[in-house]
Amino acid sequence: MKIKEDALALPIEKTLVALIEGVLAEKGVACSQCVILNFRDPSYRAKEGGYHPVEIMLDKNGLIQYITDFAYMGQGDFAELDKELDFDFAAGVFQQMGKCYPIADGWELFAVWQSNFCAYFEWGVFAVSTTIWGDV
Repeated sequence: MKIKEDALALPIEKTLVALIEGVLAEKGVACSQCVILNFRDPSYRAKEGGYHPVEIMLDKNGLIQYITDFAYMGQGDFAELDKELDFDFAAGVFQQMGKCYPIADGWELFAVWQSNFCAYFEWGVFAVSTTIWGDV
């Protein structure tokens, strides 16, 4: 599957495009399939920290629908994973810790996030899984 990077409301780095396309090829995702990619640090815990889980959803046309970065919120044993950053390209909004903004307002943070995420991926910190919806 080829990512349609020109159709996004925020600029996407070639490194991130190549990373996503590489994962899709490795997982054998066909062009006619919607897919969610999940990137998880198996050692990430509320108390110990680690690398935030990330979810990327693509439609069957190669358009990124959203990129969500999760983090533990709350105290001690009551902490739970919640959205920390959400770049919702389909809805045209950017969310940070529950507050919603026009997606263009998140361009600087998206640039930093992309760079960090790509570095973490290259370091091998993530286990990657996919959920496929077929021909939706």
